[in-house]
Amino acid sequence: MAKTTLDAEQLVSQYVEIWNDQEFSRLSDVVAESFTFTSPTTGTIEGRENVEAYARDVVAGFPDFEITVHEMLADETLVMAEGTLSGTHEGAFDGIEPTHETLELRDMARFVVEDGKLQEERAFFDRYEFLEQLGLVDE
Repeated sequence: MAKTTLDAEQLVSQYVEIWNDQEFSRLSDVVAESFTFTSPTTGTIEGRENVEAYARDVVAGFPDFEITVHEMLADETLVMAEGTLSGTHEGAFDGIEPTHETLELRDMARFVVEDGKLQEERAFFDRYEFLEQLGLVDE
């Protein structure tokens, strides 16, 4: 039986809450074991355990990392979420030593829902703007 649109939106809301609360051990509540995450800074990460390790790396680099969702559009198997990613670069991340700069990026994320779990997330944001906000782009 297919899940309702509300269920798909609730899964994404719970996923965002897990990120914001930094309770990554709860990812198994909402994402499939074979979950795939793709973003401009990471490429593609496959598997829930690897995504959890990546999430822990993100908050090690940006301890105050937060996702703010502004709007969601959904059907039973697809959710699009527009939001803002924010945080302060206080630790090493992706080979970049802390810059202590604040980041605030608009993003769009596409989620695929199947069998009551998130199967995939593709995050879209401007990598150049990411590096620029961290003070890593020469003017």
